[in-house]
Amino acid sequence: MSARVTDDPHNTPTGPDQGDDVAGTSIDGADLTIVLNRYDIGSIQHVSEFQKGSRRAPKMMIRTQGGEYLLKRLAPGRDGLDRVEFSHGVQRQLQSHRFPIAGLVETVDGETMVHHKGHIFELFHFMRGKRFDKSNQAAAEAGRVLAHMHDLLAEHPLTGAPYSGSFHDPDRIPGAITDLAAILADHEPVDGLVGIEDTLDSLRCAFKESAQRVEDAGFRTMRLTVIHGDWHPGNLLYEEHAVVAVIDFDSLRIEPRVSDVANGALQFSVRRGDPDHVDQWPESCRGRTIRAMIQSYDSFCFKPLSEAERAIVPDLMIEAMIVESVIPIHHAGTFGSVAGSTFLRMVDRKVRWLAARHDRIIEVIAPAEPREDSFG
Repeated sequence: MSARVTDDPHNTPTGPDQGDDVAGTSIDGADLTIVLNRYDIGSIQHVSEFQKGSRRAPKMMIRTQGGEYLLKRLAPGRDGLDRVEFSHGVQRQLQSHRFPIAGLVETVDGETMVHHKGHIFELFHFMRGKRFDKSNQAAAEAGRVLAHMHDLLAEHPLTGAPYSGSFHDPDRIPGAITDLAAILADHEPVDGLVGIEDTLDSLRCAFKESAQRVEDAGFRTMRLTVIHGDWHPGNLLYEEHAVVAVIDFDSLRIEPRVSDVANGALQFSVRRGDPDHVDQWPESCRGRTIRAMIQSYDSFCFKPLSEAERAIVPDLMIEAMIVESVIPIHHAGTFGSVAGSTFLRMVDRKVRWLAARHDRIIEVIAPAEPREDSFG
C-alpha cells in the first residue's frame, strides 16, 4: 500500500485478504490462447486459475511438457508501460546476478510482455516453495536477502523510474484520516461508530508524531535507491529456511532503503489472527523477529544501517501500519470484508503497542547484542 490517497495502492498484508471484488478479473479462454501463442513453451498439458494474490491481477497456472509457468495480467494502475519496463529492467539485473526470483519468460520476439486488448501480460517460471514459518531463522533470511537486493540495485539507474513515494506522507495522510469519519458514516450504522472519532484522533496524532520524528531525522535527504516496496511474507518463498524466490515486483519504487527495512520488520513481525474476528487480534508484534531481520540485514549489507536510519525504524513501522489501513478504507469504506471501524480500532491498539516500545525497538536492532531479551 502506498501513502498516496488517490494513487498506487499496495497490497495490504497487515490485514486479511481483501478479496478485491472487481469486474473482469479473469482471463478468458480466447485471450489466453492468443497470449500464450506468443511464447515458445511447448505443448500445454494443463491450465488452471491461480487464486493467490490480488484478484485485480488475474493469474493462470500453465503446465507444459517443459515445465510450469504463471501467466499474469497486470492490474489496472500498475500496467503503465514505463512502470512495467522499469520493473522488467530491475528483474533482469537481479536475474543476471542469480538473485532468487521467478524469472520472466521471453516471447518468441524476445519481449518480456505481451500487449493484448489494452492489457499487459507477463509470463513467469512457476516457483514452488513454502511460506514464512514465523521463525527467527526465516526472518533473518528475509533480512539477508533484502540486503543483497539493495546492494545489487544500489547503482541501478533511477532515470525513468515511474514512481517515487512512501508511506511517509505527512502532507496528506492526516487529512485522509480526518476524511474517514464521513466515509465510515456512509458504510456503517451509527451504533457501530460509537467512539470512532477518538480512534481516528489517536491514529492521526500517532502518525503526526512519528512523521515529525522521521522528518527531523533527515528522511528527505537520505540517499534514494530502488526498493522492493512490498517486502512482506507473502512475497517470499522458502525451502528449508532459505529464500528460493522473491516475487511480485509491481511495487518497485525510488525511496530511502530504510523504508523497505521498516516495512519488512512490520510485516514479518505483526501478529494476526482469525480474519473473521479482527477485533480479537493480538496487539503485539514479535520483537525477536524484528531484531532477527534487521540485525541480519546489517550483517550482510555492504553498508549497514546508519544511526539515523535505525532511529526512525519504529516510526516508519507506525506510519506503515496506519497507512496500510487508512488508504483501503479511504477508497472503499471497508477493509475488504471487514468493517472499517473494526479494522481501525485493531490498528490503533497495535500502533499504541509499537509507540510504547519505540525506544526498545531501536535498542534491540542495534548492532551490539542487547542487554535484555524482553519485549513485554
